[in-house]
Amino acid sequence: MIAFPSRAAALPAARLLPCFGLSLAVTTLALVALPGSAAADPMRTVIGVDLNFNDSVIGEDSSRGAGVDVFFGPRIDLAILEVTTELTAGFHDFAGDLDPTVYRAMAGGSLGIGAIIRPSVFAHIGVGYLRFNDPLGLDREGRANVTADLGAALDFTILPLVDLGIHGSYNVLGADDDNDAFEWLQAGAHITFVLDGA
Repeated sequence: MIAFPSRAAALPAARLLPCFGLSLAVTTLALVALPGSAAADPMRTVIGVDLNFNDSVIGEDSSRGAGVDVFFGPRIDLAILEVTTELTAGFHDFAGDLDPTVYRAMAGGSLGIGAIIRPSVFAHIGVGYLRFNDPLGLDREGRANVTADLGAALDFTILPLVDLGIHGSYNVLGADDDNDAFEWLQAGAHITFVLDGA
């Protein structure tokens, strides 16, 4: 296996803890709030798509690229707070000699404040698969590991059931004994469709 160049030899577990902690907190808050909130304001389901610009931070063997994520899950309104738990799946491609591509599936959520204009924070954790060129030119190789993201977003409600937004995040696919972590920064735009639960 190939060791990607990185500023650290391995991904410390502590670097995944903020993603895991926020994902767990948002999910727990949603589950605790669900019974009481459903009567006052029915839970709604959101379905959306992120379009992303990616910038790898591992070194010269991988550079910029693009990606797409799709997501869905329940959204619960708690006065001015909005809690969304979601499942996501994505594909992210990068340029460079190693031509890496990441496939991932994650669970997590977001916590937002506001209605028409809504800033939020989000985190997800799950499983990812990285494919890349063998530096010797023999074949493409791949590996699976834990993957996570941690970021912030700003959404605008342009129609009662449609939100447009922008987002930015730090993303990582974890290290193992033979490979460094694969890390990238991501920025993009998204559209969210809100399905009324009433």
